[in-house]
Amino acid sequence: MNFLAHLLIADHTQTSLAGAVGADFVRGPLGGWPEPLHTGMALHRFIDVRVDQDPRVLALKAAFDPAHRRMAGILLDLAFDHQLARQWSRFHPWPLPRFSQHCYAEMARTEHLPERFRPVLAAMTRTDWLVQYRDAANIDGALYNIARRLSRPERLRAAIPEIWRLEAPIADAFDSLMPDLLDQAEAFLRHKKSPA
Repeated sequence: MNFLAHLLIADHTQTSLAGAVGADFVRGPLGGWPEPLHTGMALHRFIDVRVDQDPRVLALKAAFDPAHRRMAGILLDLAFDHQLARQWSRFHPWPLPRFSQHCYAEMARTEHLPERFRPVLAAMTRTDWLVQYRDAANIDGALYNIARRLSRPERLRAAIPEIWRLEAPIADAFDSLMPDLLDQAEAFLRHKKSPA
């Protein structure tokens, strides 16, 4: 899952929006991060692990052309956010543009943001990434930008057509995966709060 899904999960669970996205810009243990960022980041990592291990996601990765399978994880993160943006009204009462502006404002007000996240948040806000996820052309553009940060960008760029070839099974998997992740996030937080 990419930024939009993590923000929806954070909003659903009333955890840190900044932690939900900022976790992508933090390496190593989270012990030094203050609350509520710490819980938001821990929830992000939990969700990433659940997605990576989910049988629906593993089946999708296996459906990728073998030449592009190593890029499947990155591609599916953006493809799932595309599905979420297109089906947004199923998951949240606010229109997506209102939700996106709320998220940018809340994250900008958060103290102790990861330094590497600050310029990304500025770019997200300036061009409204979350709303742009609705359009397939913007997903392609986002993946081209991600590819620039890789040592072999051509591998990711060459694999992009796979998410459109597999769009129907990706949409089918997403339909049941997203509600399950919202439930799993709630369970994670209940377990986290329960006494040891």
